[in-house]
Amino acid sequence: MLIDGRLWLLIGLSIAMLFTIEAIEDFTDGAWPQMRRPSGYFEAVGSSRTLWMAVAMLVLPGLVLTILNLAVLVWKDLPYGNTLVIGTIFIIVGWLLFLATTIDLAGIGLFLERSGAVAPLALLVVLIAGDLLLLIAFIQIFPNDFSALIP
Repeated sequence: MLIDGRLWLLIGLSIAMLFTIEAIEDFTDGAWPQMRRPSGYFEAVGSSRTLWMAVAMLVLPGLVLTILNLAVLVWKDLPYGNTLVIGTIFIIVGWLLFLATTIDLAGIGLFLERSGAVAPLALLVVLIAGDLLLLIAFIQIFPNDFSALIP
């Protein structure tokens, strides 16, 4: 059981979820320095901030669904399906781009901020698709019979 890579991935994702919650909390409280001091294009930044907050709120359910799917897979020792893999890829890409934007890694945050509404809208589409795929995967692997949940 300890050799299973999915268990270590589950532990890693759970730890990453803690840091993500902290980053989203800092972002929604307004601690994002690029958004506090807009340089000349306040109207565009204000509207994109709302979109970035929507992206932040879609990252969390995707990570929770990823963790739940992995927990059920490890618990029941089930194989993973393509729906789970594709949904996880969408969520991880959206999550990494959101984190790179919030911490302004290598200037990515400033670049995506200046792109206006295009970047957050694209991330919204990717995260919605990932959330839906992970929800479908979770419904497929979750036991239909609640008596199966009792050991």
